[in-house]
Amino acid sequence: MELATLEPGDELPPVTIEDLQGSDMKLGAALLQDPYPPHFDERTAEEMGYPRLLNQGPFNLSYLLQCALQPAASPTALESFDTRFHAMVFEGDTVTASATVDSVRKDNTDGKPEAVTFSIELTREDGTVAVDGTATVRVPDE
Repeated sequence: MELATLEPGDELPPVTIEDLQGSDMKLGAALLQDPYPPHFDERTAEEMGYPRLLNQGPFNLSYLLQCALQPAASPTALESFDTRFHAMVFEGDTVTASATVDSVRKDNTDGKPEAVTFSIELTREDGTVAVDGTATVRVPDE
């Protein structure tokens, strides 16, 4: 699927991450220097009312970027990324990132596509939308 040929309503292949692992969340907390205990301490997560370890927000955003940047020549083609968090994602969850073309910006002189804006969503397996927003990706020059 080429970025320059996409039209509004086109959908990119979804990206599904199955059975999120607590060990990855613990490693992520260390790498991100994120001291929030529900990311790495099961007991604290339970005491705070969480069912399991809490996935890091930046990880959830990365799943959306993996999806939206599939047709891009490079991750540097990302022009803008605007998201809202709606629900938490926990250890053991399966999430799916999806991207649908919202609009295509075209050059005023030759009508060639310059950028594609996607509506993006990260959905838990129970149908809950955890994160949504938009991502705009530049079409490479030919």
